[in-house]
Amino acid sequence: MVEKRVKRFIVSVMCLSLSASLVTSQVTDVYDIISATGTIIDKRSGKELKVGDKISFQTDLEFGSLHDKAVLLNSEKSKYLLELPKSSFVSSQLTIASNQALTPAQNRAVSITGTRGNSTAFSKGLSKETLNEYFVLDVFTVIGSEFALPVSKQDAEKYSLLLRYEVGFNIEEYVSTDFKISKDKLKLQGNGLKECVVYLKEGDKEIPVTTLSLIFTEKEQLFKEFASLLTALNKATESNSKKRDALNQYCLDIYGMIDRNTLETTINDFLASNH
Repeated sequence: MVEKRVKRFIVSVMCLSLSASLVTSQVTDVYDIISATGTIIDKRSGKELKVGDKISFQTDLEFGSLHDKAVLLNSEKSKYLLELPKSSFVSSQLTIASNQALTPAQNRAVSITGTRGNSTAFSKGLSKETLNEYFVLDVFTVIGSEFALPVSKQDAEKYSLLLRYEVGFNIEEYVSTDFKISKDKLKLQGNGLKECVVYLKEGDKEIPVTTLSLIFTEKEQLFKEFASLLTALNKATESNSKKRDALNQYCLDIYGMIDRNTLETTINDFLASNH
């Protein structure tokens, strides 16, 4: 019995040591800044985090708003998110220790081929199942300020899209009869909606489809992120095929699902612009 307790104690100490080591390596590592949305100030240097810069985290960070964030790449080329934790939204605290704001980005292994994010998802007609298959993930990103889901005119006449989300203490609704999602018509929280419930509406009937985060980003912003990412990954001089793979994976990890046609056009435009 004593021997078992000693073994459990040794295992516990080893786990704690490993955890502490991982935290220490995260804090002392050097990161490339791939993307920065809003304003984040390094309190130690007094400088704002800028795309293309490098930073090590042994400091406090001051965020311009609750929704400002950055995407980082560490020395082992793993992606990280720099954003305020949920507790800050409760207390409206904008200054926080850097290690508390740093979290690994989700490495999404979901296939980006087939019907996911493709208009072919609706080849059998619009339904709860086909709409859910199109969105797939818990994050959907629109490039630009407006996007029309690729549903047929016949289906658009029969159904409408309903988004229900919370802003402060209020529940907001956005109904789109033409299946367009417009940034200007939504009451956004930062550059998107943290939690949005998607419904397929047929007359007065509301059919719940999925819950996701809805994000808007500009093409020019993605171009900056793409250029910074390829430089940090040492892929700036590699083939377009390898670049395309890296950019697709980056968008999947950071931005979730993007309409495949829109994303493919954006990446092609980036590669054609001498990057």
